[in-house]
Amino acid sequence: MEWNGSGDSVTDRRKFLQALGAAGIVGLAGCSSDGDDGGDGGGSDGDNGGDGDDGEMAVEWRIGTSGPETATHASGVAMSEVISDKSDSISMSAQTTGGTAANPRLIAQGDIDVAQSTDWAVARSNSGAQPYGEPVDKTMTQVLPFMTLEYYLVKREGELEGVETVSDIPQDGSVSMAFGQRGGTNFFAGLDGFQLSGIDNVQDTYDLQSMSWGDQGSQFADGRLDVMLVYGVSREVLTGWAQEAGAQVDVSVVEWEFSEDDIASSDLPYTYIETPADLWDGQDIRMDSVPAVGVGYQTIFPADVSEDLGYEFVSTVMDDIDAVREASSVLARAGPDFAQEFLLPSGNAPVHPGAERYYKEQDLWKDGLTTLDEYEG
Repeated sequence: MEWNGSGDSVTDRRKFLQALGAAGIVGLAGCSSDGDDGGDGGGSDGDNGGDGDDGEMAVEWRIGTSGPETATHASGVAMSEVISDKSDSISMSAQTTGGTAANPRLIAQGDIDVAQSTDWAVARSNSGAQPYGEPVDKTMTQVLPFMTLEYYLVKREGELEGVETVSDIPQDGSVSMAFGQRGGTNFFAGLDGFQLSGIDNVQDTYDLQSMSWGDQGSQFADGRLDVMLVYGVSREVLTGWAQEAGAQVDVSVVEWEFSEDDIASSDLPYTYIETPADLWDGQDIRMDSVPAVGVGYQTIFPADVSEDLGYEFVSTVMDDIDAVREASSVLARAGPDFAQEFLLPSGNAPVHPGAERYYKEQDLWKDGLTTLDEYEG
């Protein structure tokens, strides 16, 4: 899968990383938090479904994000500023929350109106899969992708001789691994990467540990951890904690054993992404690109937001995409091509009707996407 945006040079990536630093790239995923789920907002008394331009009162939305140091929060602040400035129908303010995985439930509870979250969370909250346990009380929909994370495994170069793919990893508990902290998108992406590679019961088969990203990087560097999950951001940069580990030891990739078709034919909410190997500055990874489990970060709406407001949101962002990109570096790759590429084809992740109308008008709709009418039957 080729990158549709501009600027794939090392220089461009470094500029992207430098700009992103203020948003807290170490905590970039924004998937889990030690804080509560709800932030400090109460429920909304207004109707999410007013049409604005058709005579109804303009709406005021709280867009849930994640922790204040994350890129997810930076994206919500930036979009709120642009929407509030450019739209006559919608004003928005960003609200920190316990994380992107928590946001669908917070929308359903009325604590926030819309959210920055993931296509993964849309699909799982609608189906009731882990970590939700049961479907949330409102149907969640995809609206506007703006960022991806690309998950894959690495080991220290020269160790675990003969381990080149995940099926080579001994299943006797002798190899220690970590996928970050349990409960976040990252942890499930690691488990599902093994499943897609034909290996089940990962938690019973391997010495799988839970720890913060920073601890994971340091334990990997000093030899206490054999294999770790890492992630790139929008195929542009590698997270800071992984770069720090890579500055201390040489790494090599432990490859997943799935294809693009395997992900497309599964019922798992991921995208196949090949991320550049040269994101590891100074490392000889010996491959041009790394197959990864891709998770798309995007703005999500509950289904009861009206079609007109959904269309207003998407068209406003797209019509002023330069202003959106300038508002925050984390939105530097947002735009029509990115949205088309990273809307998730999934039966459990319908596209909001307003977004559907915009994407079809602009010839951005693609095969495999699910409409809300199709989802609701």
